[in-house]
Amino acid sequence: MDDDRLIPEDLLIPADGDMPVESAELLAASGLAYEELVELVEFGVLQISEGSTGWIFQARAVHQARRVVKLRDSFGLNPPGMALALTYLEKIEALEQRLRELECLLPR
Repeated sequence: MDDDRLIPEDLLIPADGDMPVESAELLAASGLAYEELVELVEFGVLQISEGSTGWIFQARAVHQARRVVKLRDSFGLNPPGMALALTYLEKIEALEQRLRELECLLPR
């Protein structure tokens, strides 16, 4: 049975997007393998800070890591493919948000 069905997703994602999350917590909440996490950090997809016990991420990285796992599982992507797909998805979402903002400024 899929772990996402057992634990509601929002229980594992801290409410504060800037809250620190350790790498072990990120791995447990996302389903990423450690080697995949290392590659995603190397590609610059996930931003880290150095903590006393290892890498520290912002809580938004949990959401990003879960999206990456869905891409991996749905399309069989390797870490470079996951990084590329996530980067483009985030850029598309930012452009869509900006478009919505600009549409609100248009006279009706």
